[in-house]
Amino acid sequence: MWRYVLAGILAALGITTAVMVFGAGIYWLWLFGDDQWPAWAEVALVGVAYTVGLAVLIGFGVVGYRRSRGG
Repeated sequence: MWRYVLAGILAALGITTAVMVFGAGIYWLWLFGDDQWPAWAEVALVGVAYTVGLAVLIGFGVVGYRRSRGG
């Protein structure tokens, strides 16, 4: 029953990591070019990554719960 929820949590962690790595590269090149990171950029990257990760975690958890219930 809970294997779907566990699979969702693991997938969400993987997606969160991918978003953080991809987001760091995009922010670096698009916003800052080759300059050094401003102090607020680290907080923004972590905030974006955890917000997206939390949304994905909740979404996968809900889908896993529904599948475990047969819905």
